[in-house]
Amino acid sequence: MAVLAGMVKNVLVIIILASFLEVLLPEGRVKPFVRFAIGLFIIIAVLNPILNALFDKREFEINLWDYQVSSEQEREILEKGNRINRQIAISTETGIKEKMEGQVSAVAMLVPGVKEVKTSATINDEGGLNKLDLIVRLEESEHLQKGGDTNVFLGGGDATTTKDKKQIEEKIRGVISNLYSFEDLKINVRFEGG
Repeated sequence: MAVLAGMVKNVLVIIILASFLEVLLPEGRVKPFVRFAIGLFIIIAVLNPILNALFDKREFEINLWDYQVSSEQEREILEKGNRINRQIAISTETGIKEKMEGQVSAVAMLVPGVKEVKTSATINDEGGLNKLDLIVRLEESEHLQKGGDTNVFLGGGDATTTKDKKQIEEKIRGVISNLYSFEDLKINVRFEGG
């Protein structure tokens, strides 16, 4: 009988406090959460005496703060954590490098006269960019005249002059440097086929 009296007393105290709290709360989104929390307290107030009566010889305490790890287990846990950390760092670094190479190639292809770009990025130990190597393939020059199966240069020289290549190279460097705010980054541009 004492268990039932204690249970009723606890439920009444919770209901009185809940009613007072509900009067203080404004209408809105918070009220359903408060009602849910109050319901949980009522369930705990009812179940706690019942569980204590049914299982009076058992102890329901869980003392996770007393968990002890041997030095060997601790070393093994730390080793596994470091291994996972290295795997994450390597996969992230590789993904970032590949994305950067793809983006730089796409941006460089926006420069007039550029047909294709292959980019290779070099990353330092801290994960920063050291340098970019670009292999640029130019569009066919308008100086070419097609005659049957052979291409004949009208100007008598290279299809793209050294001056044109230099301008394209400067534009590529300028676009990449301005877009990504690379000030001191070494950008090597090499033209395929010459």
